[in-house]
Amino acid sequence: PPGAAAPLPCEAGTYSERTDLDAASSCTAAEPGYFATTGSTEQTRCAPGSIAPLTNMSACDLCSTGRYSDSTTNIFACEKCKPGTYAKSEGLSQCIPCAHPLGTPSDGSITCSVCKAGYYLKDSSATPTDLEEAPSEYCDNCPDGTNCSDGARLETLPILPGYWRASPNSTRLTECRNFDGSGTAGATRCVGGTDAGVNGDGYCGSDFTGPECQLCDASDHHLVEGDECEKCLSSSVAGGRLVGLALGLCVACGFLAWAYSMQNWRQRRYTGAPLRLADRFIPWCVAIGLQAKLKIAFGFYQVVSVLSTTYSARLPDKFTSWTDRLSSVISIDWSSFFLPVGCVPFFYRLLAVALSPVGIIALLLLVGVVLRVKRWHASTERPLLGDAVRRGMLDLTPPGLILIFCFVPSVSAFIFRSWSCEAYVISHPDASLDYIQYMRQDASVECNYNDSDYNSIIELAIFLIVLWPIGSIILFTSLLTLCYKALHTNTPTDLSQATAFLHKEYEPRWYWWEALELLRKVVLTGVVVLIPEERYFVRLVVATLVCSCYTVGLAVATPFKRIEDDILAVATNLVLLLVFLGASWTTIFEAIEDQKEGWAEDVLGWPNPDAIVYPMLVLIGVALALFLVGAAAAARRVAKVPTIRIAASKQAPELTLAKGMTWHLFNSHIWSTGQDAVAVIKNELQQLLPGIKVFLDVDDLKDIGALESYIDCSQVILFFLSKGYFRSKNCLREIRSSLEKGKPIILVQEADPAKGGGSLAELRAECLEELQPAVFDMAFPLVVWMRIEEFQLVSLKMISEALLLQTPTYAGLRRLPLTIPGEVQGLNLGFANRVVLWASPANRGARRMANEIAASFPGVVVDAAAERPERATHMLLYLCEESWSEDRLAEQVKEVRESRLPIVMAHENDAERGGCPFSRFFETTPQELIAAGLYRDLAIACFPGLHREVSLSLLAKAIGAVQWTQGTVSIRRTLCSKLLRKNLKWVEAESSLTEASASTVTASSV
Repeated sequence: PPGAAAPLPCEAGTYSERTDLDAASSCTAAEPGYFATTGSTEQTRCAPGSIAPLTNMSACDLCSTGRYSDSTTNIFACEKCKPGTYAKSEGLSQCIPCAHPLGTPSDGSITCSVCKAGYYLKDSSATPTDLEEAPSEYCDNCPDGTNCSDGARLETLPILPGYWRASPNSTRLTECRNFDGSGTAGATRCVGGTDAGVNGDGYCGSDFTGPECQLCDASDHHLVEGDECEKCLSSSVAGGRLVGLALGLCVACGFLAWAYSMQNWRQRRYTGAPLRLADRFIPWCVAIGLQAKLKIAFGFYQVVSVLSTTYSARLPDKFTSWTDRLSSVISIDWSSFFLPVGCVPFFYRLLAVALSPVGIIALLLLVGVVLRVKRWHASTERPLLGDAVRRGMLDLTPPGLILIFCFVPSVSAFIFRSWSCEAYVISHPDASLDYIQYMRQDASVECNYNDSDYNSIIELAIFLIVLWPIGSIILFTSLLTLCYKALHTNTPTDLSQATAFLHKEYEPRWYWWEALELLRKVVLTGVVVLIPEERYFVRLVVATLVCSCYTVGLAVATPFKRIEDDILAVATNLVLLLVFLGASWTTIFEAIEDQKEGWAEDVLGWPNPDAIVYPMLVLIGVALALFLVGAAAAARRVAKVPTIRIAASKQAPELTLAKGMTWHLFNSHIWSTGQDAVAVIKNELQQLLPGIKVFLDVDDLKDIGALESYIDCSQVILFFLSKGYFRSKNCLREIRSSLEKGKPIILVQEADPAKGGGSLAELRAECLEELQPAVFDMAFPLVVWMRIEEFQLVSLKMISEALLLQTPTYAGLRRLPLTIPGEVQGLNLGFANRVVLWASPANRGARRMANEIAASFPGVVVDAAAERPERATHMLLYLCEESWSEDRLAEQVKEVRESRLPIVMAHENDAERGGCPFSRFFETTPQELIAAGLYRDLAIACFPGLHREVSLSLLAKAIGAVQWTQGTVSIRRTLCSKLLRKNLKWVEAESSLTEASASTVTASSV
């Protein structure tokens, strides 16, 4: 400026490059973002971390803590640090990112004092310094079911709707179940939030409380449809309905039983059809052994249905939903319908569930006693009242045992669920696990022995365990023990018949198996609950071991009478074993996955539980298929064993003895003409009816003076009628004793004179006149004894049927059709080639015999032409009393033999059809035919009665019939159709070639 001795510098905050300035005001002011020191010739840009917000700034201001300036975006003002970054000191050009997994509560932070989004702070007392030093120790991943933002803390975790936790100190969240409601029911009850409230109530909607918000807040309401609260019925109304249902079921069952006993109702319009259907259905059930199969299947279901409740098995819902639905339909816990959870304490529900079946069973027994006492009172001859009461109880013991069988596993499981508790973690993540447990059946009761309500429930449950599972096993064992002698001696008693439900399907030596089966089900459905909830995997291990041992035991013992039942039992238990193994693996998978997502695949190799279940299902399917094939093969093999079977069921009959009996059959015979035959009868019956006890003097007679006592201990007496039988003193003793004692009698006639036999008239003539009416006129079963194997089997079947109809098992039946696998009349015979059977009119009776064959077997054409037809494939030579009465027959036979046409000879043995001994034909047949070897081939004997069918079958085989299998039915149909088309003279075949029908062409129709 003027007068200055020297140039003056520009003042701080201004600058200038000029040298001709005459005043300080001529210096240029530093712009915002720049500064100028004294004497500056130019302004200087603020360094990063500092700003100059005004003009004339002689120096830049440093950014304060929590702020930064990078001198590129904003040089006029410091910006706040963004979330997730901080500025702990001044003058920073950029904020420092928080260490993982830390975050900041807001922008402009000077330190990372919180956990970032997706993480939560374990310890709220931790200082920023603590977090800075060990961030991973204090921050952890937020669990599923939460939505964590920056600054989330353990105590205030933001819980999503549909999730719940028992304590603000726990990270174990539970996804709220729907409880039979819609898919959103859990989210409706569990609204989530950050405030846990008391025991997790803060996460519940306004109307709900308790674990998983499953209880209604109002004391007189209960949960309905998973997300609604409904007012409870009064206890009196609910109890009345429960009692009414029980009585209604009893009345309905009683009415159905009474209606079934009404024979005249079967002819009525509306009741006849169902009753007649029941008449057919019940024998069918017995024939296939349906009772044993239903018991096996029901036992399998009873165990499978408790997988989720008893074992806490963590199987995918899509594989268990069907069992849960089925269980809810047939569950015996009717109290939950009439007395729902929330309306009645579990103590009283437990009483209702355990005692209602006892009441029903007691009511049944009482009804039986009342009915018997009523009959006793109306009877003129009154036995002891105690005997009437005993019989009344036995009358309804079978339905009582069925009810116990159905109820024991379910009731026992319900009782044992008093120890079944749902555990919820309440401990801190870094502390040892601690739980709070609530009863699964009543979430309002905490499983704590310091709780008086829970103690009362446990005390009641212990008493009911003695009553139900232990009591039922003792009851079954006691009843079966009392039946031991009756079952092993085949001597039914009132008790053994009343308890048949327990032992009927088992072999006598395994009569106690039902008690073992009950023990298995009680252990698998109830006892395992005693293992603490936190060790639920041990339950699965125990169940797997039990199933393994039981399956091996079944396979080794084969306790059932029917082989298909043995195979079904092994198959279902093998499937159950595989189910438990699958449940174990999926449970392990989910437990590992709970610890850390992705670990399960690394450890086990399966990406998800479905990858475990699907192969297990395939394995189960393969196992069932193999067992099915094995069952079919075994049943087929057993079906071919030549023993007597009941025709309807193809099963061996039950050989039982009445009380006091020792033998099923007593053979009464004379040694001279009957000893060999009755020995054959005994040996053959022992082969055909395993277990039969037959008295034969040479084997069993110890004292000839005690013949009458042997008769007394025999159930049926067989009189073998042969020459001299009625002249034997001992035989007469046996006859008189049998008649006096009213014993069932079977007459077996020896018809072969060469073996000491004779006609019935001849044998009757030998009998004392005083005994003739009692022996021959009382319609006792009469069997003609045959020695040819095929006919002998028929005789043995007739003896067996008559014998079985006198046993206690079949005493009420009039007929009991029997069959023997492989018997000739039981073969499915048919013809693969065309058969034309020539029955010459010169051979009296031949046409009638040929028509019999044609009527019994399809594919046979009868030609009754006077001379041999060209198309004939066989000639039938019928041998009877009138054979060879026409000379023309001898010429025709000679001609046929010369032409080598096969001759089939049928020897008639029926006297009413002109039968005669074969020796007669050596007198009546032309000698030249005899000399030519006509009788070198045996003639087929034709007997009357039940033996006739055997004769026809043998004749059919002689003219070319072969056995057809089921697989060749369609081939038979095709072949016969072709034969019919080729020969229009044949009558139209029946639509089903399996029926016994045939096309017969007579001489007039040819």
